[in-house]
Amino acid sequence: MLLLKQAQALYRRVGQHVAQSKLGRLRDAAAPTHEKIGTGYGGWFVPCGLLGPESLCYGVGAGEDISFEIDLINRYGCEVHSFDPTPRAQRHVELLRANTADRVPTAINNEAGIFYKTDVACMDRLRFHPLGLWSEDRTMRFYVPEDPAHVSHSIVNLQRTSDYFEASCRTLRTVMQMLGHSELALLKLDVEGAEYEILASMLASDVRPSVLCVEFDEGYRPLDDDYLSRIQTMVVRVKSGGYRLTYIDGWNTTFIHRRASARNVGNS
Repeated sequence: MLLLKQAQALYRRVGQHVAQSKLGRLRDAAAPTHEKIGTGYGGWFVPCGLLGPESLCYGVGAGEDISFEIDLINRYGCEVHSFDPTPRAQRHVELLRANTADRVPTAINNEAGIFYKTDVACMDRLRFHPLGLWSEDRTMRFYVPEDPAHVSHSIVNLQRTSDYFEASCRTLRTVMQMLGHSELALLKLDVEGAEYEILASMLASDVRPSVLCVEFDEGYRPLDDDYLSRIQTMVVRVKSGGYRLTYIDGWNTTFIHRRASARNVGNS
């Protein structure tokens, strides 16, 4: 039995490597230098020289690791809005805000010895919204993860569970209108399979964030054998919408809109 499990794990790793290699063929050859922002688990590669104090960023999917959002503030001085309807994510951000005010360290992702670097000024640049994003304005079911210790829930039920909670969702365009925003410097999507619908809705609108950071979660938990085709098709659609695929880190992808220059992207 042990040998069978080891063989199955090896098969999955090889399959993932092959699939990621195929995705890598869609990466644009000419790309700027990138740097990783956030922790090894919750971090993303972003292009150097494109973000600054006037940059408005949305992080969709918070969980219990918002190190990426915090580092966008600490390193670049960005204004950051974080979105996640999951109760544990809400409690995590509330705890971080309270601990920061009391000058008490807060563990990132509940890991011992790894703490956020925040102060009151940093937290003033972060706004949290208990909302989900989707392709239409409606209430959606968020299905629980298979492992109750995990925090991420999925609208598309990637882990095929039966329990769920319901939460309000809005399109990206609706959220921007609600908050009075006209443009975005960066949009991060870590949304457990909902990225296809959100991206399709965005591309059908006039919203074009300068930088897109998208995790294609099906790479880790495929719904069926056509998962790679779905990922590749969406990447091609995003590129057709004016973007270059400039960095790939596992199933995390970074796109830059062609209008973005080497100067700071300042949006409001």
